[in-house]
Amino acid sequence: MLTFLVRTAQVPVEQPEDVYSNAVGLLFPDNIRTFHGDPGRDITYLSRRFGDIKLTLADPLQQEDRTLFAHFVWNSGIQMAEFISQASDPARENRDRKWNVGNESVLELGAGTGIVGITSALAGGGEIVLSDYPSQKVLANLRVNVERNIPQDLRTEAKVAVQGHEWGVLTDEFSTANARHFTRILCADCLWMDTNHFGLAQSIEHFLSDKEGARAWVIAGFHTGRAKLVSFFDIIVQARLEVERIWERDADGNDRDWERDREDKERNRWMVVAILKRGKKVEELSGKEKQQRFYASMLMQKSNRHA
Repeated sequence: MLTFLVRTAQVPVEQPEDVYSNAVGLLFPDNIRTFHGDPGRDITYLSRRFGDIKLTLADPLQQEDRTLFAHFVWNSGIQMAEFISQASDPARENRDRKWNVGNESVLELGAGTGIVGITSALAGGGEIVLSDYPSQKVLANLRVNVERNIPQDLRTEAKVAVQGHEWGVLTDEFSTANARHFTRILCADCLWMDTNHFGLAQSIEHFLSDKEGARAWVIAGFHTGRAKLVSFFDIIVQARLEVERIWERDADGNDRDWERDREDKERNRWMVVAILKRGKKVEELSGKEKQQRFYASMLMQKSNRHA
C-alpha cells in the first residue's frame, strides 16, 4: 500500500483523543489517509528504488501559502514517484517504460515537497525543473529538499532547478524562454481546485514540447470529488490537449477503467491516472471533436470567471 511507503516524524500526543485521530487509517481501513506529515516537520519517502528520501515540509504562516497545500506529501505524488522509479530500475524485467524520464527534459507543476521531481532526477532525467506557486516559503523549502536528496554532481549534470510559476501566467521570463520545451510534464494532485483547471491546462499546453513522444502525466486523488476531475479532462480539450490513456488505481495497486460517473464509496483509496499528449489542430478535427472543443471552451470560460 502506498501509505506504507512514508514514515512521519513522531508527534507528541497531548490529548487522549489524538491517539485515535492519528490512527484513523487503522480504525477504518477504507478511509486511508490521502496526505501525510505535519507542517514544519520531516517525512521520509521509503523509495524501494533509491532508498530513504527525507523531505522537510514547509510551515506556511500566511493564508495564501496554507491554501496551496504544498506542506504535505500526497498519495498521488507517492504513486507517480513509484511509477518513475520502477521504470528506471534495470532489475525489473516487466518495467513500464512509458513512465521513463531518462534523458528527458522534465517540468513538475505544483511540486510541493518535491518528491516527484527529486525522484525524476535520481531516475536519470536529463533536465529537471521543480516548479510551484511563487511563494518564498514553498520555494525555499523545495530547495532544501533538492539539496538534501540530490547529490551536487547530479544536480549539476541533470541541470536541476527550482522555479516559481503561477499556472496560466505565461508572459514571464521563465515561461517565454521555455515554451514548447519539456518532453515530460508531471502533475501530482493538482486538480483539487477546479477554478485553477483553466490555468493548469494552459501551462501544460504552453510548456509541452512538440516532439512526437512528449507527454504530460497527471495523477489525482478522488478525495477532491470525481466531478472536479471530470471537469479538468473536459477542459483540456480546448487547450489542444488530449488523453492518450486514462484509468483508475487504488492505493494497493489495483486498476480499473475510468468512468465519468461512479459512486465512490472508497474515494480516499482511489486515484485517476492519465497520460496526455498534444491534440489535433482545428482543421484536423471531426465534427464531434469540434463540438467537444466548443463545450470545453465554455467550461474554461466559466472556470476563468470564477478564478
